[in-house]
Amino acid sequence: MQTEQSEIDQSNPETLSNSARVKSDAVSAELYTRRKPRKHRSEMQLVEQAFGSLPEDGVETVLDAPCGVGRLCVWLAQHGYRVTGVDLGESAVKLSQDALRQRGLPGQVEIHNIMAMDYADRQFDCTVCFRLLHHFEKPEEKNRLIGELCRVSARFVVISYFSPMSVTALRRRLRRRVSGRPLKQYPDSLAALEQYFTQHGFRLYGEVKRSKILHSLQLAIFERTS
Repeated sequence: MQTEQSEIDQSNPETLSNSARVKSDAVSAELYTRRKPRKHRSEMQLVEQAFGSLPEDGVETVLDAPCGVGRLCVWLAQHGYRVTGVDLGESAVKLSQDALRQRGLPGQVEIHNIMAMDYADRQFDCTVCFRLLHHFEKPEEKNRLIGELCRVSARFVVISYFSPMSVTALRRRLRRRVSGRPLKQYPDSLAALEQYFTQHGFRLYGEVKRSKILHSLQLAIFERTS
């Protein structure tokens, strides 16, 4: 599944499938801050369980990529991690910076293309990628994303994905067959994720246990092996 770099223009999101999902404008970014409190709490509980499974020693610096409007940056900073957030959307970055500043929390937030980040190899102890992978349709895009997350991670990558077995995923595939409307979200099995990560020197460390039939959103942790 490896792809030559010239096949994907990493500096231009318009060359990536479903690039319209990027929260690059002020209205889209602001709307994303208004998630239902119950849904937000549920998602943060997933993150808490994932990070709670990591070893207490050796995980200090965390990259939140992409950071969106700063929900995870805030959580990570509140829990004592040295967090850096990156996003392609200027408005999202500003909202993330504001979220940290308003709470008096430390953290750095920058504009970066997640497919080609200007960070050194293994610069962060852990990278978390939340609610992004399922927006990419093409396997080569998924593999390129995962490869870049692995490159900058010294020990762990925490990544969310959508279960293809969930009731929601099955309903969407059925609707596509009936209506012909394109999908906006592209699920992956955990086995498929393992194949991607193995290519980049990582193995499955663990996952947050929840029903893959009842819940679309899943969270897995991968650990560097080489």
